[in-house]
Amino acid sequence: MIRHYLEEMFEPTLLYGLSLAVFGVAMASHYGAVSLAYGSLAIMGSVLAQISANVISDYFDYSSGLDRELGAGKKDNLSGGSSLMAKGLIKPVPTLFLGLAIFAAAAAIGIHLLLARPQIIPILIIAAFSILLYSKYAKRIPYLSEPLCTLNYTLISLGVFIVASSTFSLPYGLAFALIPAGILLGGDALFVNEVPDAGIDRKYGVRHSAVMLGTGRRIGLYYLSFQVAAYAIVVAGSLSGFIPMLSLITLLTLPTTIYVYNGLRRRNAKKYGEYLFVHTLSAVVFAVLLSASFLVQW
Repeated sequence: MIRHYLEEMFEPTLLYGLSLAVFGVAMASHYGAVSLAYGSLAIMGSVLAQISANVISDYFDYSSGLDRELGAGKKDNLSGGSSLMAKGLIKPVPTLFLGLAIFAAAAAIGIHLLLARPQIIPILIIAAFSILLYSKYAKRIPYLSEPLCTLNYTLISLGVFIVASSTFSLPYGLAFALIPAGILLGGDALFVNEVPDAGIDRKYGVRHSAVMLGTGRRIGLYYLSFQVAAYAIVVAGSLSGFIPMLSLITLLTLPTTIYVYNGLRRRNAKKYGEYLFVHTLSAVVFAVLLSASFLVQW
């Protein structure tokens, strides 16, 4: 039983938030002295916040009936959230309390960091509302899910940077790194996750972009446009000197975009898990390479 609750908590998508939090520390190191103590706390708080968001989301999806239809036949947790409640391996009410308890732990860390860095107040407010209101309300608003996810994942890196940095100044050029990372590990990662479940999601009032776009051609173009935009922003930031020139090394992950795009466009349902895996691996490698470019003082 405990093993299943641990599986509910530690989904593969945690790599997204962890990668972005580590990137925040790497940026702080690039611009001056870094507090590893505060940075580590911020990373822990970010991961706990993402766990609570996933768990609470799974509870509401199950309670609405969505995951009872969707999750019972799911073989893994790679896409569309957990199937553990649908299979009867964990109970709904304890799962909700688990999510709220983890949220409380993340909030406690946030409050502690807030005393040292009050600049993160807006970030904490946005994160709290997103975690508590996403499943029940936000994802029922057309086209909101992915931009909201991009914003929150961008704010993970920004928040960790502010907390871990020795400087109180915020280099505006960081947007050339923060926004692409937020797109690849936030909005587009969520989008690929949503595509295989779009048909059932529609029945239960979910209105994310995969539901609204409908056809494979539109879904593929949506994914491709945001991927291209993310890499273009990195190139622009590198060539203009706002972020390290070495950031161009992230272009090594660009070819995977074509593979995932073609798969989504063709609506090859048997390979959706493979497309999500490829995007996840590519996005995490992107974050690692971006972090390395900031750690190497060049």
